Amino acid sequence: SAAALFGESSAAEESSDTEMDHLRRWVLSGRPPSHQTTLLMELQQRLLEGNGECTVKVGLDLQGRPKGLAEPYFTESLQTIAKVAEQSKAASSLIVEKVTKDSPVSKCAEVLVRRKAADQYIDLRVAVCGNVDSGKSTFVGVCTKGILDNGRGSVRQKVFRHKHEAETGRTSSISEQLMGFDAEGNVVNFSELQPTGSEHATSKRPATQKEIADKSAKVVTFIDLAGHEKYLKTTVSGIVGSVPDYGCVVVSANNGVQRMTKEHLGLLLALRIPFFVVITRVDTCPAEVLKNTTEEIVKILKAPKVGKLPLMVRELKDVVISAKNLREDRVAPVFQVSNVTAQNLALVHRFLNLLPVRRDWTSARKLPPEATIDSTYYVQGVGTVVGTLITQGAFHANDTAWLGPDANGHFRPAVIKSIHVKQTMVEFAQAGTAACFALKKERRSDIRRGMVLLATDGPPPVAVYEFEAEVSVLYHSTTIQNNYQPVLHCGGVRQSCALNLLDRDVLRTGDQARVRFRFLYKPEYVKVGSRVVFREGRTKGVGSVCAIIPIAASSSSTAASSGASGSTPAAT
Repeated sequence: SAAALFGESSAAEESSDTEMDHLRRWVLSGRPPSHQTTLLMELQQRLLEGNGECTVKVGLDLQGRPKGLAEPYFTESLQTIAKVAEQSKAASSLIVEKVTKDSPVSKCAEVLVRRKAADQYIDLRVAVCGNVDSGKSTFVGVCTKGILDNGRGSVRQKVFRHKHEAETGRTSSISEQLMGFDAEGNVVNFSELQPTGSEHATSKRPATQKEIADKSAKVVTFIDLAGHEKYLKTTVSGIVGSVPDYGCVVVSANNGVQRMTKEHLGLLLALRIPFFVVITRVDTCPAEVLKNTTEEIVKILKAPKVGKLPLMVRELKDVVISAKNLREDRVAPVFQVSNVTAQNLALVHRFLNLLPVRRDWTSARKLPPEATIDSTYYVQGVGTVVGTLITQGAFHANDTAWLGPDANGHFRPAVIKSIHVKQTMVEFAQAGTAACFALKKERRSDIRRGMVLLATDGPPPVAVYEFEAEVSVLYHSTTIQNNYQPVLHCGGVRQSCALNLLDRDVLRTGDQARVRFRFLYKPEYVKVGSRVVFREGRTKGVGSVCAIIPIAASSSSTAASSGASGSTPAAT
């Protein structure tokens, strides 16, 4: 029994030593030089996995509980993290610090480590949506320009793209605005928010995209979308084609949740895009109305079909919890802000700084190059320029790529003369980047939205008229039958198509089925696994491409079906 007791004591001591070693793993005193090398390799691996940033926890035990470290060990741990980060060409900044015991004082903390490469930055894309007149453009303008609103929409004028938008006060296009953070987590667009009309706000020119990108280690790209119902197709194209990491649903505290708010919310849920909610105009809203709006939002988020855990963000602790868990698409942070008084805007900035990139662009960059064209321009003295989103691989200046499909479904080689990213000329651009390509000897009229640029390795790619998809109907007032003709969105593609049911006679709201889509006007480039959204009026559905049908096969099947039936059933 004495041996058994001795054995138990020895095991307990060994466990205690292991836990203490884990708590003090960032303490270098009394350690061999190889320990620092091990920490350096571990941090570099985590930076690679996190697309250039990661968080390091200090004072947690093996089970992840905040046990804390005594003051000398805690201070040395932070110094070690800063030293190892510097060796990895990164910078460290303290996110949050907590005292776990008062006597003697023990602390634990979380530290953000972010790479500060001069030629690269982390690009986080956030789609801003919500009902018309909810304050989306004003919120984006305050975050990116550093000037508070005057309560009558003065800041939104700085983010509008067209004259009619400024005259009506309503966004009708897709606008991109940048907010940059340096390696320490400071906003580079401005030093502090300035009131509208102040001498500093009127005299200082807002930073350009090039200046923001040059100074930033992380860039948040706000995709400002339209809120009015008649611009819904533009909003759907923006959400589907811009590949956002997260969504931001803006709700006016005075107006509450409107029908278009629910439309945009349902679209984000259908595409499985994590989102957070920003309630604006809390400075002018009566307390009782604000309470009702907040309760309505919480009720919607808790609904079984939504299944989110609402988290009201009121302090820094809530910011850290929200930023860490939003990526898993389980929580939905809710901010209450004012674009006039700057209430809680600092919490939003901290939240965006800590928010990790959701998509794994590191593995996508190892695949063959592919870019989707979403806009075209003609620049005097340069020629045709296309705006693209690179979805995989990397493109270099003077590369040759397949461009297509044209109206006949053909691809042709095109030479990329130069590349611009965030108004800066670069030698190459890789997956996860929105870039502009100047194409050699191409007419703008021959290029349209939805075309792609692909690697020239191997034979030309194949365009399709028909493909099959597994779809789910989100809403339809009656039933969907064969030859139903909605507008289909898939990446940059937006075209009317005919839908034919394969395994059932009709589709109703909530039904799932395998269907075949056929483009009505021209073939498109579609890949298996791509997400699709189809809509017609208030009818909406989502799905995923499961099979593509080559043009020759689809032509023969269409001829056979028309010869056999002689007519096509009407759509309902």
